[in-house]
Amino acid sequence: MDTSRYRALFVDEARRIVAQADVVLGRPLLEEDYKTLMRLFHTLKGMSATMGYASMTLLAHGLEDVFEAVRQQRVPGDAPALQLARDGMETISRQIDQVVIGEEPSPATALEHRARAFLRTSGTTAFTLLLPSADDEDADGTERPRGASASDALTEVLAASTRLRTLVPDDDGVRAVVDRLQSASRRLYAALAELRQVTFDSVVPPLRRQVRSVAALYGREVRLDVRGDGTLIDPVLLSSLQGPFVHLVTNSIIHGIETPEERAASGKPVIGLIQLTAERKAAEISIIFTDDGRGFDTEAIRFAAGVDKGDPVELAMRPGVSTATEVGLHAGRGQGLGAVRATVEAQGGKLTVTTLAGRGTRIRLDLPAKIELRELTLIQLGGLTFAVPSRALEERSAGAGTNALYMKDGRRLTVDRVVGTVEALVSPPPFPISRLPQVTGSTIAPDGSVLFVLDPSSVSAGLGGVPGGAPTLTN
Repeated sequence: MDTSRYRALFVDEARRIVAQADVVLGRPLLEEDYKTLMRLFHTLKGMSATMGYASMTLLAHGLEDVFEAVRQQRVPGDAPALQLARDGMETISRQIDQVVIGEEPSPATALEHRARAFLRTSGTTAFTLLLPSADDEDADGTERPRGASASDALTEVLAASTRLRTLVPDDDGVRAVVDRLQSASRRLYAALAELRQVTFDSVVPPLRRQVRSVAALYGREVRLDVRGDGTLIDPVLLSSLQGPFVHLVTNSIIHGIETPEERAASGKPVIGLIQLTAERKAAEISIIFTDDGRGFDTEAIRFAAGVDKGDPVELAMRPGVSTATEVGLHAGRGQGLGAVRATVEAQGGKLTVTTLAGRGTRIRLDLPAKIELRELTLIQLGGLTFAVPSRALEERSAGAGTNALYMKDGRRLTVDRVVGTVEALVSPPPFPISRLPQVTGSTIAPDGSVLFVLDPSSVSAGLGGVPGGAPTLTN
């Protein structure tokens, strides 16, 4: 069948589907969003198959399978699945551009393999380092599904050596061997973390698409200026920040950048500016978002929070606080800025917001450039063992065997028992535990079990279904 006459129609419809997917992927996903993504990929698969574009069909088919599995809750719909979808949309957009100029869409073999590997491993990537090496490639140059990752191995070595120390506590020879083993493991991890770093520019294309789609939807004219896109950063850290970046540019457009008419009336350039800058100094990376919009509306934020006074920045961080008049596609849920801070702090970083009425807003994320091994304090709650980051606690916190810890803000965290401390690589928690805001990470405990890391500042709200209940926070 001659399909050339239908090419323009296919391009228009395919671009519409990509735009729909970009909108969905640019916000915190609800359960129905996973169904929507599955349907979009299914539609794209059928259209491209009809046109005879085999490479696009195979890619869409693989992505459809992933989100069908997510919809059925057979695999988690967290960061790895969403990154697959974002990379898939970027690749399909390029394939559509090839169709426009009359070329056959290029194969996307690596992405197809990633989708199949994701399904085969049940999407479990909590401890994946994603370290490229010759062993990760088949002879034909395509990606091979990864087995136990380098980070898995290192985390298990550290956990096993810690366990060995507890089993033979009085043997000086064993302690010396364990110390050497752990020291070597830390050096190896530091070397691996250095090797696997990627450049910051991989986040730029999806952010530009997000800016275009949201600006068009809300009647804004916006330019995204990116600086420092060659800055090196840990890929796991960069992946965890994709969602926060989307939140920040979306919030800037909806709540910050004025309409062209408003900007012209106030003497500003008609086109609003969002600037994204990445700077690295030694082991720290700073990511700075600025916009030249209206700044925070202090009175509107206080009204939304139901208070007469208070820091508008802190109030805007509260769950449910939004100045949007109604819940829409990108605004009204009151989750964006607070979710960004939670993600940044879970990665050991700090979020700083400064805003000036009529001039704009500056949001700075200071983070470790590499995912480091972290010291965790182990606690028991309701017969189960959890962990909290030691850096969130005061040095005066109680030692093993007691039932109290002290946070840096002076609050006392009451638990069943403090078990001790371990050093481990913390990764995002697996689905569906990732839905609980109090659980910020997971790792491998010394006994080989999965250990969940809690955010000590939020556990007073309850663990939302995690067995054992919540520890108590008091002033």
